[in-house]
Amino acid sequence: MSVQDVSNKATMKCILASAHGEDIDSLLSMCDNYPIPTRKKRQVLIKVSACALAPGDVRVLAGHIFLQEPPGGCPYIPGGDVSGVVVEADATSRFKAGDLVVAMFELPRPLNGLAEFIAVKESLVELASTNIPLVESSTLTSSALSAMTAANKYCCEGDRVLVLGGSGGVGCFLIQLLKARGASFIATTSSQRELMLSLGADAVINYQNENWFENSDLLKGRQFDLIIDLAVGYDAWQKARHSKLLKTSGGKFVAMTADNALVEAHNWWQLTTVFVPMQWRELWTRFWLSCPAYIWHNGLDVKPGDLANVTKLVEDGTMKIVLDPISPLTFTEKGVKHGFTIMQKRCAHGKVVVSMQS
Repeated sequence: MSVQDVSNKATMKCILASAHGEDIDSLLSMCDNYPIPTRKKRQVLIKVSACALAPGDVRVLAGHIFLQEPPGGCPYIPGGDVSGVVVEADATSRFKAGDLVVAMFELPRPLNGLAEFIAVKESLVELASTNIPLVESSTLTSSALSAMTAANKYCCEGDRVLVLGGSGGVGCFLIQLLKARGASFIATTSSQRELMLSLGADAVINYQNENWFENSDLLKGRQFDLIIDLAVGYDAWQKARHSKLLKTSGGKFVAMTADNALVEAHNWWQLTTVFVPMQWRELWTRFWLSCPAYIWHNGLDVKPGDLANVTKLVEDGTMKIVLDPISPLTFTEKGVKHGFTIMQKRCAHGKVVVSMQS
């Protein structure tokens, strides 16, 4: 169906989550006649070409964090990071019908992406490159942005860096960007050795066979300037401190995951008990000279131009897009459930993408 045909169509196909929980097979279903969203002022209506899945999609489905519950309750349309073609925009918008675009979800929750059409705030939309397939472009919002901001903010030229969880959606981008920033040595934990080496890692520790904090080769080398945790949580911080792998003076431990990756917070008090300890840890380590600095990283603090800069990194060859071997998945109930299962098991290697293109 072309962009011009949309005016003659009132409904669309989409995936609906009927309730919160962890039984993906019973919660997700395909709807063939859901109303196409009505675009509001300063929004862009997009015909979706692809939707990239992320851990946040599973968290919203599980209902573990009350702030991420859909405003309208259930059923709701999951997914949030998309690429596609502009159908309609304001007359004064910098976008016009037919433009290829990427769009990220509005914080604090990914919603409405697994559908044929989505209405998105213009500030969250950016032109896509005509040189990058739309299936791949859909990955360049949340995960790539988070990786870019972390690399730019914390990595200095010559740093020795350890990345915990390097072969996930964020990690595959991060390894490459750390190398581009001039890191002198990059180690990572992953079961995907060849993939990690191809992206720029110098050493790969298979966490299935060996504890990274007991790796003899790493302990023989100089201490790390920077450890970035994408997967473990509080235990990684403790191990980084006590193993002496991380420099005491000037060393930085950047947490891009909560203390418990399976965090639950159903009210403000529970949310406080989750994040206040991390914020307090960040505060006291600034002044404790015999301890590395702990940093809680908000990876989706997006600034104007960030989405365009991420695209440029791919166009100029600084970064390549890595799709999980199962991608692209078909936009079917079976395909989406498969993708959510991979995200729930936390075993993606690269980005998991659902394609709406036939």
